[in-house]
Amino acid sequence: MSRITNIPKIFFSFLIASFLIWLLINLSKEYETKATYTLKFEGLSQDKIFQDKPSDKIDVQVKANGFKLFTSKFKSTEIVVSLDKVKKKNRTDYYVLPNLQKREIQNQLTSGVELIEVLKDTLHLKLGSLSVKKVPVVLAATINYKPGFGFSKMTISPDSIMISGPDLQLREIKEVKTEKVNFEGISEDIKKPLSIQLFEKYENMKYSNTSVNIEVAVDKYTEGTYDIPVEIINVPKGTTLNIYPKKVKVTYKVGLKNFNKISEDSFEVICDYKEMKAQGLTYLVPKFKNKPNLISSSRITPQKIDFLIHK
Repeated sequence: MSRITNIPKIFFSFLIASFLIWLLINLSKEYETKATYTLKFEGLSQDKIFQDKPSDKIDVQVKANGFKLFTSKFKSTEIVVSLDKVKKKNRTDYYVLPNLQKREIQNQLTSGVELIEVLKDTLHLKLGSLSVKKVPVVLAATINYKPGFGFSKMTISPDSIMISGPDLQLREIKEVKTEKVNFEGISEDIKKPLSIQLFEKYENMKYSNTSVNIEVAVDKYTEGTYDIPVEIINVPKGTTLNIYPKKVKVTYKVGLKNFNKISEDSFEVICDYKEMKAQGLTYLVPKFKNKPNLISSSRITPQKIDFLIHK
């Protein structure tokens, strides 16, 4: 039969006391160690801006007793490095030497913690000039209409916005897009505010507008037709063509509001003789030279024009 040994409570008291004495002795000793702090830059010239996000951490070698080091771990100390004396390497590359600011950094540390050195002696930065650029706003929407309805007119207000930021980043920006949105089964005009898609990879960008208003005029569509004469281009000198048919049927769709704005003169149809020869065809292919922007779709009938050559 096993025996249960009773350990006196006084043993645990001595054990705890011994541990506390050992801990106090070790915490009272001085140590030299590496510490990591949050890094912040100040004093950047007003005509300069960060091209890329700079490092937000800084490693330093410090010396302090165990008590100070232990308590400092629970404090969120921020080290501010001044850019008043930032040095230029080339057009966009700059650097600052934090060890030249040891006194200022020391004053920011917890009392009793001594700064030995900043472990990274050079902090590299990418700086650029602050510029402003005007870019157009593009609608990033899909609009599907009910049968018999279609687009009539669209306005975006404002149709362009001003963006300020680092000049090198602005060069890459040609336009801004609205938020992506789908409109289904549309038969009435659309009026809606839409947000701008911001450039998330560029944190230093500022926008004159973060949203725009769109207005899409919807119209009931109808179909119209005209017989349009065909013009032949690039015919060699001394060559005469007789074509059949001499006119083609142009069928188009347009909104009722703009129906009376479309006439026979709104269309021009041509056949390119040189293009036909280059493709090895035995017939001419009619295509539009001009057609109105007000129409939504159009087609030419027939798609082949026969011809006879007279030299």
